[in-house]
This record gives sequence, C-alpha cells and structure tokens, in this order.
Amino acid sequence: ISVTLTQAGFSIRDVQKALKALALTDVAPTFNNLNDTVEGSIALLRQFSINAGQLEGALGSINAVAGKFAVESEDIIFALRRTGAAFKAAGGNMEELIGLFTSVRATTRESAETIATGLRTIFTRIRRPRTVQFLKQLL
Repeated sequence: ISVTLTQAGFSIRDVQKALKALALTDVAPTFNNLNDTVEGSIALLRQFSINAGQLEGALGSINAVAGKFAVESEDIIFALRRTGAAFKAAGGNMEELIGLFTSVRATTRESAETIATGLRTIFTRIRRPRTVQFLKQLL
C-alpha cells in the first residue's frame, strides 16, 4: 500500500497518515477490499483536493453512509473513482456525490458501474457550453 501511495506522488508524511486511515478501514465492517479502498483513496485525495490528514474522516463518512443505507462502501468508492472528477468540475463536493449516488443506488439497485457511468455522462454534458446556454434559457 505504501508503495502504491508513493508511486501516486504522496510524500512520506502523507503516506503515513493515509496508512493509518486505511488500516482502520480494514477492520470496519463495510469495507471489504483494501486494494480498491487504496485506489479510491487516491482518487479522493486527488479529485476532491483533500489532504492525507482528512482521509480518515472521508473514509469514515463512507463507512457511516454504508452502515445506514442500502449501499456498499465498495460501490461508493467505485462511484467516487469513476465520477468524482466530472462531479467536482461541475461544482460538486464529495459529500454531495456520496449522497446522490447513495440515493440512486438505494432506489434503483442498479450496479455501481451503471450509476457511476450515467452520472459521469450527465456531469460532463452539463459543463458543455451549449448545454449551459440551453439551461440558462430555461430559467
């Protein structure tokens, strides 16, 4: 895990902080695959501009949502990886994306891949100048 984080460009200090947060997910009941969690954590750190010290809180949020709603942590991590950059570019934040994805997943029970791909497409198209102009005309 530390090699993966170092290869992703994190400093030794950030790797230490991230390792602590990731170790906690290994004992959390809603996280199953540590490798996927590591990859998702890298996406979280990069896409949503959080620092390694905030990773524990972000993963804790995912764990809490997965514990309360009909969604799995792995699915949330997948959605953040697949949709995060487009959602952030459209003006959203991590908590909003988790809430949106969880709502759709709990309601439809579609696969995480289907939902994340659909959301990424929507958020990418929302940013197109022609779409922005059309939406302004609707207001």
